[in-house]
Amino acid sequence: MKPNLFDYATSELSQDAFLCWLLKWGEADLHSVDQELHRVATRFIHKVFSLHNRSLEETIHQVRIIRQFKGLDILAIINEKYAILIEDKTFTSEHSGQLERYLEEVKTNVVTRDCIPLPIYYKIVEQSNHRSIHKAGYQLFTRQEMIKILEHDDWKLPKNAILADYLQHLKRLDDEINSYKTLPVAKWTTFSWQGFYRDLQDVLDGKWGYVANARGGFWGFWWKGNEQQNHYWQLEETVLRAKIEAKTNDDVKVYRDTCMSSLLKDSFEYELDLKRPKRISTGKNMTIAYRENYLQLQENGLLDFEKTVFELERYGRYNQSVESEEI
Repeated sequence: MKPNLFDYATSELSQDAFLCWLLKWGEADLHSVDQELHRVATRFIHKVFSLHNRSLEETIHQVRIIRQFKGLDILAIINEKYAILIEDKTFTSEHSGQLERYLEEVKTNVVTRDCIPLPIYYKIVEQSNHRSIHKAGYQLFTRQEMIKILEHDDWKLPKNAILADYLQHLKRLDDEINSYKTLPVAKWTTFSWQGFYRDLQDVLDGKWGYVANARGGFWGFWWKGNEQQNHYWQLEETVLRAKIEAKTNDDVKVYRDTCMSSLLKDSFEYELDLKRPKRISTGKNMTIAYRENYLQLQENGLLDFEKTVFELERYGRYNQSVESEEI
């Protein structure tokens, strides 16, 4: 495999530099310098406009790049009329109302207030949900959309080495995220779990993300079976756990033991294959039962996604509720 620039330029700052470089190639005068780079850059810019249900009819005479404008990763001012805001989140996510702050700054700052803002949230890996992004007024620009832009011409690799490396980088990342379909579970990577949880979220109404802890952390998925159940379900990669969240007025130990007893009784009745936890802790969130190896496999050892979904859905079909009067 030939060396790829983005195997070494792995930080968000490196990707920011690539995006700034690409945007600048959108200027009309650069068409005569490198037609391919200019075409790719203009496709990128026009895609940003289309995500905001706008069209850019005029020639792009100027792309003025400002990096770290009031903390924003990239600000690209097109023809001094349009302000493309790009917040680049590769392995992180938005926090602390930063998206709203950046947009408000662009709308009110003397440098940019006369421009039409076009905010973009650029994300090349998976994320559990994008509600807060859209609520902040941003449009999501995904890895898949950039792949289409880069290989637009007859699905070939670009001639430019940097474009070709970035396209291959994104396609390898895409392959890794979808690798849960082609790899035995024992060989799944961080990206495999992201792909599995992303597709699981389409059929189970849940959330997912990375959980850091003293044991090294894990990729988790959480969902509520039904409103009659006191507990919620948590996937810790290959382990399924039933967990409860104690309220401040609960006798925590009594509530935990009562819920555990009731759930294990239901497990026997409904053949849920749940076990009593090996370690029973006391706190706000507590495990009351668990099951290993919930993943359903094909004969060749690969995941059977449909059977796994059916298996997980069993845990939300039955009713189990512990009334507060019992405690």
